[in-house]
Amino acid sequence: MDGAKEVLEQAIEYWNAGDRDAWSTLYADDVVYEAPGGQRISGLADLEAKYFDALLTAAPDRLSRDVDLFADGEYVVEQARYVGTHTGPLRNPDGVEVPPTGQQFDFPFVGVFHVRDGKIRSIRIYYDQLELFTQLGLMPAAASS
Repeated sequence: MDGAKEVLEQAIEYWNAGDRDAWSTLYADDVVYEAPGGQRISGLADLEAKYFDALLTAAPDRLSRDVDLFADGEYVVEQARYVGTHTGPLRNPDGVEVPPTGQQFDFPFVGVFHVRDGKIRSIRIYYDQLELFTQLGLMPAAASS
């Protein structure tokens, strides 16, 4: 499985199944992850702990759904929705924790993945942090007119 799109399809399947061991086999040892708020994770061991484990702990029922993938050479763009229920502490890569709110979340995101030699080398995730924080009850909802 060397095609970039096929690698990402497999990664999403393992992610949704909560299968960290299988998911990890698709990432390079020196993988780099970047996301809003200055989040940056370098290396597979940290990605497992600070991304996969942290998000699974925060929302054991979390899923990527309504996934669309667009591939061009070594790059794959994922457009999807991230859904789940915040029932555990949400820990960011710097170790700051948000206590469980019990709130459901459902928000769109886009991920740009660089895949080479059958391994994901880098990930850049884009999503609206304010939307997520509002859904978790951490920020007031915008007033409607």
